[in-house]
Amino acid sequence: MGQLWRFLFTVIIPLGLFNVSTDAWSAEKALLDWFKNSDIVSKLHEEHVASESVRHMFKGTPLVSAPDDAKMKFAEGPFGSMVAQFMASEQEVLGDWKVDKIVEAANANFDTEEANNLLEKELTGNVVTMFSFVDCPWCLLGKRLLSGEPYCLADGDGVLEIVELEELGPKGKALRAAIALETRRTSMPAVFIGRKAIGGYTDGMPGLMKLHEDGALMEMIDLAKPSSNSMF
Repeated sequence: MGQLWRFLFTVIIPLGLFNVSTDAWSAEKALLDWFKNSDIVSKLHEEHVASESVRHMFKGTPLVSAPDDAKMKFAEGPFGSMVAQFMASEQEVLGDWKVDKIVEAANANFDTEEANNLLEKELTGNVVTMFSFVDCPWCLLGKRLLSGEPYCLADGDGVLEIVELEELGPKGKALRAAIALETRRTSMPAVFIGRKAIGGYTDGMPGLMKLHEDGALMEMIDLAKPSSNSMF
């Protein structure tokens, strides 16, 4: 029941209020200010600080233990759309605050230069790098997109490298902080093509799905391959 309560009050109920507002911007800001200062968020942040590995808002909810197909179905459905909309608004209104919280959670002695070096090392030699939470629905959608036609990429194939942040322990927390400082985004996936951050699955600069829908993703991937460098 505690897990369900957290899920309802951190995601579904706020999103429901957010979605029916007649004054969209003021309602968004009011909700996000409440969300930012709520006991729920404070508790989640304390858990993240104390954890040996990265955590996200779905940890401890029924969604985490659902099958991958169910997670992706959720993300592609109406509730998933509301969550994506909420996260985009949260990023716009609370982006700097969220970055500060991620850095705070990384380590009491967080070293920006050391974390940036970690990030650079992870990006070096990859055409596409996806930083991921293993149980994140949008990370799963990103992996499915890249593994399907026309890309047919697989983790470790010399083009795509998937970095599961939870599996890296404290290093994963430092990497997440470095990504946040570099991109001003805190959600996953965080996708880089070459050294360029392009966002997540549905959001960012401009995001995987947008690039795919516009027909630009394959060209970006091809141009980032080492064999393409001599053409320019």
